[in-house]
Amino acid sequence: MHSVVVLNRNYEYWTEVGDIKKVIKWILKEKIEVVISNEEEEYGSIEFKIKMPVVVRLLHFVGFKIKSDSVPYSDSAVYYRDNSQCQYWHHDKKGRRYIYQCTEEDRTIDHVVPKSKGGGTSFENCVTACRNCNERVKKNKLPREAGLELIRPPRKPVNRKGEYAYFKFTFNPHKPSHVVYMERFLKRKFSNVVR
Repeated sequence: MHSVVVLNRNYEYWTEVGDIKKVIKWILKEKIEVVISNEEEEYGSIEFKIKMPVVVRLLHFVGFKIKSDSVPYSDSAVYYRDNSQCQYWHHDKKGRRYIYQCTEEDRTIDHVVPKSKGGGTSFENCVTACRNCNERVKKNKLPREAGLELIRPPRKPVNRKGEYAYFKFTFNPHKPSHVVYMERFLKRKFSNVVR
């Protein structure tokens, strides 16, 4: 499946679209412009051909205002709250702790107190965990029983009513659009910060 990274007018990540026909409609309606395309791949018919879009930009700012302070529980809201990072400390070969960034395929929802021990599905009991921590190490145990330590206790996220909400970008190395976006935009954006 071809995916296209969609940037907002200010070049910040907005969303990702897997439907190339939708992207072409937006181009024809002049709602977006192509920022980066795959020069080796074309889309269209005999009358109309376009280089395959990889990263596009909205021509007008699109956001949404938060209407409520409460956030309904969902797995995606937990991933967003935790920034798709495993909430259990990982350790390198020298025993130093570090935070592990999960891929889309690697991330799971872990019940800190397992359901079998009375834990419920809520923001206060669910965290993002990598597959290894959740399925191989922790299994059906409490974190301390499995030798795991939470980075921070899970909490219910709160919105600030009336502010604009933004989407976070979760890198997937198997998607060409993500690789291009990382190479051309994010590395440049953070090159002054990371040295």
